[in-house]
This record gives sequence, structure tokens and C-alpha cells, in this order.
Amino acid sequence: MKLNLQAKVSSPQDLRAITLEVRQYAQWFSQYSIKKRVSSSKSDAPPPMSETGVALIKELTDSKQLSQAGLDELIAALENLETTSPRITITLAAAAPNSLKKTLVAWCREQIEPNILVDFRFNSTLLGGMVVRYGSHVYDWSFRRQILAARGSFPEILRRV
Repeated sequence: MKLNLQAKVSSPQDLRAITLEVRQYAQWFSQYSIKKRVSSSKSDAPPPMSETGVALIKELTDSKQLSQAGLDELIAALENLETTSPRITITLAAAAPNSLKKTLVAWCREQIEPNILVDFRFNSTLLGGMVVRYGSHVYDWSFRRQILAARGSFPEILRRV
């Protein structure tokens, strides 16, 4: 099963949460199927799910009838995405607002890989800008690095002020 991550699933934590939701739903569905065969009484309601989890299961039922095997296949596809998707870490000077996160995730998915997982962190010592980690590469566009790189000229600038 080939999955494309939705925009709301941007980080490894988001992917794990969706996988857990689908696992819980699969467990409920298994119990529901058994209860349905054994008795005609009302059974428990399905576990609460996020919009993304509901969309994944709806996507599964659009292509074929909902079954335990289909749910197991979906769980396997989500676990495969978690292990094989490339990851990038973006460290900012402050916590990123959702609008910035959406913009950066959209750019990464268009320019790098459609199923890339983007992890956001913040470190106030950066003073501004960002540090991007992709694989073994680190790209530092922080103000702190620029200040430290110009360490020799910094006292001269302060004397002029």
C-alpha cells in the first residue's frame, strides 16, 4: 500500500500518533467484528480519532471494503513510512507558529521529498535565523553564527556606536 502523508502529518511524532490511532481502531474493529458475529446486541462506539485518522480509514474503505487485513496493511504502511521516510530537523530561535510550520513543511515536501518528516525545535541561543539538519549535513543560518564569525570586527562596531 502506497501512502502519501497529509499536510497535518508533518513530524515523526505526528506519524506515530496516527499509527497508534489506527492500531486502536483496528483492535476495536476486531472486537466489533467478533461481537457482531456472536450476538446482535449493540456494541461499543469506535475509539475517538483525529480528522487525519478518519481520512486514512475513509481512503482505505474507498478502495475496498473495511477488513482486519486492510487495517493491518494500513498499519504496516504507516510503520514503513516511519522507518523509510527522510527526516529533517529545523531549529528556530523561538517556537514556530503553525503558519510557519505549514509553509516550511509544504516547501520541504515540494522541493525535497513528498513524504519527508519535519521535526521543529527551538533554541533561544540562536538569536534568530535557523539551523537545518538533513542527514549528516548541518546548515547554520543563525544570527549567532554570523556574530561569532565576525567576532574580530564586533568590538570595532561597538566603538563606533
